[in-house]
Amino acid sequence: MPEIAHKGYAPTIWESLADAPHPSISFQSSFWHSVAPAGPVCTRLEGEARTETAIVGGGFLGLSTALHLAEAGHNVTLLEADEAGFGASGRNTGFVVPNLLTGLDPRYAKEKFGPEKGDLLVRMLGEGGDLVFDLIKRHEIDCWGKQTGWMQPIHTGKKTAWLEDRVKQWQDLGRPVKLLSRDEAVAETGSEAYHGAFLDPTGGHINPLAFVRGLAHAAVKAGVTLHIDSRANEIGKKGSEWHLKTDHGTLIADRVLLTTNSTGGGLAPKAEGTQFPITLFQVATQQLDPELRESVLPNDRCSADTRKDLIAYRWTNDNRIVTGGLLANPLGSLERGRTHHLGRLQELLPQLPKLEPEFAWQGRLAAARDYMPRLMRLGDGAFSAIACNGRGIAMTTALGRKLAYWLSGGANEDLPLPITAPDPVMFPKLAPLAFSVWLPLSRHQDAKDIRE
Repeated sequence: MPEIAHKGYAPTIWESLADAPHPSISFQSSFWHSVAPAGPVCTRLEGEARTETAIVGGGFLGLSTALHLAEAGHNVTLLEADEAGFGASGRNTGFVVPNLLTGLDPRYAKEKFGPEKGDLLVRMLGEGGDLVFDLIKRHEIDCWGKQTGWMQPIHTGKKTAWLEDRVKQWQDLGRPVKLLSRDEAVAETGSEAYHGAFLDPTGGHINPLAFVRGLAHAAVKAGVTLHIDSRANEIGKKGSEWHLKTDHGTLIADRVLLTTNSTGGGLAPKAEGTQFPITLFQVATQQLDPELRESVLPNDRCSADTRKDLIAYRWTNDNRIVTGGLLANPLGSLERGRTHHLGRLQELLPQLPKLEPEFAWQGRLAAARDYMPRLMRLGDGAFSAIACNGRGIAMTTALGRKLAYWLSGGANEDLPLPITAPDPVMFPKLAPLAFSVWLPLSRHQDAKDIRE
């Protein structure tokens, strides 16, 4: 049995920061929000309703699972506290990355989960980019989707052997990845700072909010009942049925899947406590001269390098550059979030003119201790899945399809993850502070690596 959460949700200071009423960082003021088509018209849950499968959380993972379940003929209801894509799914940089974080690779996944589960996981992830762009095509989602490739350039020559090994591991799985030489990496990124790069041509970039809204449209069309403004604030089991209570109604289900990451508001505290919430800042520049595309990302790929405090950037359709990342202390850092990451990009790409933060916003991702996805059992027929860890779009969309097959009656052996009990971190309330300690140390290490 899961713990029953408190009734009446109150956001923490970290969640309040993520949506503070500052015009440059609110959800509505993000660049993606300014250009994304509207989501489907939905209502909140009122009164009592019954469903076969209840999904909580209207991001990539929840909507992908719901869509694929409905397409398989199952009755699905999804509860979203705000609107589809309101959390990390609608606020990120829009990179479609069919890969794991720096330092993790297929070998690590197989050591972590065993050879069979590890192989299923990395193969699922490797196919994630193609799945995203296939969904975009199949459901005619207007989200500026560009399957032009994702690059991971190395910021120091010391990582050359690591890069060669990483490329080989993915090539051994049959993936069409490539190793770029130093000259090729410089030409592809526009920066003289790089010494080579990992290239996966099946990756790319999208407007993430438009994509998640497109998934919501497709899910509703397939038969999913989607309730917005319906935060689940209490969960419990009566007999063989699960009861999810909101402020205005109750949803009764045979089974439940939580996909809220760390933003469940205490609905399943132990599962939420397995993650570190991380505040990220995103910036979109003013529109730039299109001729700059000839020297900066000339093939319209997206790039995220191997620094611990990585530098990531991409073009938008209207000639802006989007970048972003961490700040050591998110408290009181709203204005710093507007300028810090542009300064880093300006140093990396000196050919750029003075960059202005025409749009700036922030959000929160969640990372497990090992930066790997998890599927946790909360009780008989209730589960919580986490998958983001900084590689959200491809990973969560692909895992959603796998979870849908499993919830439809597929064998546990086909799951790319073991089912585990929640294993919260020690002192979970202090978890948001962890990266304020980690980041300065990481920046020091990055600078040392580059000097050497």
